[in-house]
Amino acid sequence: MKGGLPILVAVAALGGARFAREAAGARTDSTAEPYAPSPTSAPLVTLGFREAAADLLWIRLTGYFGGPDSTSKGVAALVEAIVALDPRYHRPYEYGARAITIALSGVDQRSYLRALKVLERGIAEFPDDWKLPYLAGQIYTQDLVTDDPNQRREWDERGTLLTESAIRKPGAPQQAATWVAFMRTKLGQRDRAIKDLRELLLITRDERARKDMIEKLSSLQDSDSSELAAEVFEQRKLFDSKWHHDRPAITPSMYILLGPRIVPGFDMTELATGGRDLATVPAPEKLEPLE
Repeated sequence: MKGGLPILVAVAALGGARFAREAAGARTDSTAEPYAPSPTSAPLVTLGFREAAADLLWIRLTGYFGGPDSTSKGVAALVEAIVALDPRYHRPYEYGARAITIALSGVDQRSYLRALKVLERGIAEFPDDWKLPYLAGQIYTQDLVTDDPNQRREWDERGTLLTESAIRKPGAPQQAATWVAFMRTKLGQRDRAIKDLRELLLITRDERARKDMIEKLSSLQDSDSSELAAEVFEQRKLFDSKWHHDRPAITPSMYILLGPRIVPGFDMTELATGGRDLATVPAPEKLEPLE
């Protein structure tokens, strides 16, 4: 492992031998939770060997989570330390969040919130990974529990938004589109549900997902599904033609966001004058000074 020996020596020299032993997998108590530095202290404890320390903790995490005594709290501490040490280490985000929520013991409301914090950090670091917002959306809407209706709505809105963003990313399964439409309707956003379904129908290549979306859209609009399918078919032909002509290098979902290519060039004079012809427009009436 790159940098493993230097970090073990350096950490032990500063009295951090426990961290070195635990990171390498040595344990004296089979039921004790593994040691992990806090996210704020981890960079200091590891003396700058951040990536090497993250590698060691990753080995510790996979061994501990696969063992018979893993707790959600112990898993979360390891995951949070890894993310703090090496935010660009991609794999721990999804694996770690799942491990926190399915550890053998100690999974509670706080566990889900800690997993979400990890996922939210991962979404910021890796915006093209659909799995991170997809998993976060599931936790927000299905795992978090509250009796407060305002909190419930806030979590549902956040989870729905994350799922909606996930299914628009490359490689994402689009079967969840109908679920998103259901949640939008539940939140009183029927028009948005219809708009989102129509957009997704233009870009999806999944025949089964398209069929489900058409059925859902026809029920929301109270329209005939066969007529709607024919309408969508014509709209898709037009959309594909425009997309390939205007912006073939970008994805269909990005084309929906950006729209047609902007016509190059513009008239600086028109921009400055708001389109008025100053040569023919009379000068403004001169006002007398106030007494």
